[in-house]
Amino acid sequence: MLTKPKFRTKPRRVADLFLCVTVLLAILIADNHRAMGAEPPPAAPEPISPFDVRYQLDVPGGGEIFPALTSSGPIQYWPLARLTIVNASSRPLIETVSAVIPDWSRQSAQTVNLEPNETRTIQLNPELLPQAFENGEIRRATLEVRVSSLGSALGYTETRPVYLHSASDLFWGDRLANAQFIARWVTPHDPAVLQLVSLARNYVRRGRLAGYALPSDSVPAAGAQEQAVAAQVQDEARGIFEAMKHRGVSYVDSISTFGNFKSTAERVRLPRETLSMNGANCIDISVAFASAIENLGLEPVIVLVPGHAFTGVRLAPGSSQILYLDLTVLPDGTFDAAVRRAQSWLQKTPRDQGSLIDIATARTHQIYPMPQVIPPIIARKL
Repeated sequence: MLTKPKFRTKPRRVADLFLCVTVLLAILIADNHRAMGAEPPPAAPEPISPFDVRYQLDVPGGGEIFPALTSSGPIQYWPLARLTIVNASSRPLIETVSAVIPDWSRQSAQTVNLEPNETRTIQLNPELLPQAFENGEIRRATLEVRVSSLGSALGYTETRPVYLHSASDLFWGDRLANAQFIARWVTPHDPAVLQLVSLARNYVRRGRLAGYALPSDSVPAAGAQEQAVAAQVQDEARGIFEAMKHRGVSYVDSISTFGNFKSTAERVRLPRETLSMNGANCIDISVAFASAIENLGLEPVIVLVPGHAFTGVRLAPGSSQILYLDLTVLPDGTFDAAVRRAQSWLQKTPRDQGSLIDIATARTHQIYPMPQVIPPIIARKL
């Protein structure tokens, strides 16, 4: 009977011996670490208690929203809402805050980092959707605010009623602090304004409406250029006046607005409304005229005096010489009568009681025309 050679079992015994030595060394190393006082892995931090985080939502202005003032930082206006977050814990906190007015705004979102024992107040101003500028009457809506905390189960949700004004409602503010925002009603690219400008060509020399640019075939001598430009601007202003007269635009009283700011807010008709309905008060007809003037590349102004408004145009770019017109002489008054009536207002109004809104300057401050969303009933009349 054959037997296995004895030398074949030696590798197995060597492997077992190596394994025993390895285990023994691991035990010795672990004992050595314990003897040297090695720290155990840190325990997970305790979660922030909901009692250590507080929220306070405030809706200034009674929740009233004036679409024309939701950009470019009016002097007297309010954010849609303010959220105050108090982190009374001993740990930093990261919050994500979102706000939305369903059907009327996009959802805004911002991240807030709060140090231990820090209080922070943030403003919530979700961007309005185009349909907010189609709205023709004050409407009740809902503001929804949500807060979530990174890495924790903390959260906050609250809703508040808000009131969306018509896009035509302007909150002037105390002492007309927001008067420069009337520039948003000056809409030179409105189709109704384009039609008015086209009609005005029938009432100017050579049917030419070139703004401040003189015709290349009749450039006067250097000393006479200023007078030639001024005469051309006056001719163009007369053309727009005559076009409005031809349309039959006449004076109607102001239309009221609603809400809690009746004494400092006003419904101002956009040019498309004035030119489609052929009815306007002093500020309505002024912004319609200014829109046509700006469409030609000229620089319109609007003048506000106590209880009244009229318009004008600079006779050269940046010039201090302005041709003023009070268009409330329409529909029967003449261009010259409009000039005289405006001059009468300037003479009897103390300087500290009048405001001149330069539309070109307003544009440099990013006060741009309101979006051109034309309701179907008006579109049919254009």
